[in-house]
Amino acid sequence: MNKSPLPWTFVFGVVLLFLAPPLGAKDLVVKPPPESMSKLYPPESKEPKWIQQMHKMSGHFGGVFVNMREQDWENVDRHAAALVEAYEETSKLIPEWEDYFDLDAARKFADAAQSHNPEQIGKAAGALGKTCGKCHRENYVSVWTRFHWPKFSAIQITDPVDEKEMEFGKYMGLVSGSFKGVTVNFGEGQYDRAHRALRTFKTRYLELRSVCAKCHTNDDVKLFYVGAAAEEAFAGMDRELTKKKPDPGQFWRHVGTLGQTGCKRCHLTHRGYAIIQNVWEAD
Repeated sequence: MNKSPLPWTFVFGVVLLFLAPPLGAKDLVVKPPPESMSKLYPPESKEPKWIQQMHKMSGHFGGVFVNMREQDWENVDRHAAALVEAYEETSKLIPEWEDYFDLDAARKFADAAQSHNPEQIGKAAGALGKTCGKCHRENYVSVWTRFHWPKFSAIQITDPVDEKEMEFGKYMGLVSGSFKGVTVNFGEGQYDRAHRALRTFKTRYLELRSVCAKCHTNDDVKLFYVGAAAEEAFAGMDRELTKKKPDPGQFWRHVGTLGQTGCKRCHLTHRGYAIIQNVWEAD
């Protein structure tokens, strides 16, 4: 007679033991990953071997608990054995990180899984999860920043105003300077100057589409920060600056729209990683 499956609440409770505990600000030190890790990611490696190993271990660990709930003990045993094999493989990939791995904890987890006793499995999962959690707490952000996020310092863009090619950071300085030319002149009541500056700022801002397109090929994503909302904001600023007496409320509303839907959204998404990369390069 088949036993009823274990409740999902129990399974989730056990799996949570595998997750890293909360990370406090005092614990977060983002330092570059070891150079030896480069051999596990393109271009030195054809495939991103490290993240593939992470998925392999995660899949087998989860496989134990999915099958435990269904009381499919044959597949519990299979995933447990495969997890130990993948864990041992991973422990040898980066010499500098070998201390993060506890092969004894991995083997004890496999033994517990093969006992088919949920309480023993849960206890052993906690010990194994601590090894994974410690590495994730200390290295997850740095690995993601180094190997999964494009380097803005490597991006080149041609300034459509001066027709000079330059690195992305310098170009963003020009964009920022052009923006200040608009807002400072408007604040001083120099509307003709503000209007001329707006043309330069708009030209440079919209050229950012070429940068977005280096990573994002889908038009909806490519134009997310530099799309219809930006065009409408520029049109609104232009309308105000062509009036004999611009309406400051309307003008600044359009400036705010551009800042919130374009500049801020892009910075929130990309700038944190870029700052970390720049600090590493400066060191």
